[in-house]
Amino acid sequence: MCALIKRIATIMLVCSLAFSLSACTGEEKSTSAEQSEPITPGNPIEPGTPITPGKPIEPGTPITPGKPIEPGTPISISINNPDVKVTPEKDGITLRLPNKLLFDYNSDTLRPEAEKLLAQIAGELKKIGKANVEIHGHTDSKGSEQYNLALSEKRAKAVEHYLATLTGLEGITLSTKGFGKTKPTAPNDTEEHREQNRRVEIIIRSSAS
Repeated sequence: MCALIKRIATIMLVCSLAFSLSACTGEEKSTSAEQSEPITPGNPIEPGTPITPGKPIEPGTPITPGKPIEPGTPISISINNPDVKVTPEKDGITLRLPNKLLFDYNSDTLRPEAEKLLAQIAGELKKIGKANVEIHGHTDSKGSEQYNLALSEKRAKAVEHYLATLTGLEGITLSTKGFGKTKPTAPNDTEEHREQNRRVEIIIRSSAS
């Protein structure tokens, strides 16, 4: 009787162990099966409606530049003498007349030929109508400073006086100044250079008034 009971208990223990082992094995298989199944992706994330750019900023009407400032009509003078140098300046024009065209050496009296040249210059001034005219006298370095200064002033005055006697220059304002030997255009080392320094310059600037 005792042996039978022991045998039954042993059978029950074996069955119990078998059942437990079967349960464990099935759970592992189930877990393994679940892990082996591919993951089904969900619906892709759809981006929202793209941002529609607004109307581009349109530049305003371009600025139209005004009419450019037009400088006054430049002074133009034509002198029919190759020894007279005509130089355009920023606000006018300069005529350089060698003294040999106007005066004898050490003289402040106009030569007869000089009057013809000055009359031609006066004709050009009439075309301008209104102008400020400065007459500058210059000498070489020979002689004293005082003597050369006085001589240059007298020569400038002689040119001014002759132009003032001509008609048709009512709109022309004349002025004079002597510089003596203070403003040479060349070194006073040769006679040729000294001759260049002996000159009268007529500076012409247009005047609206």
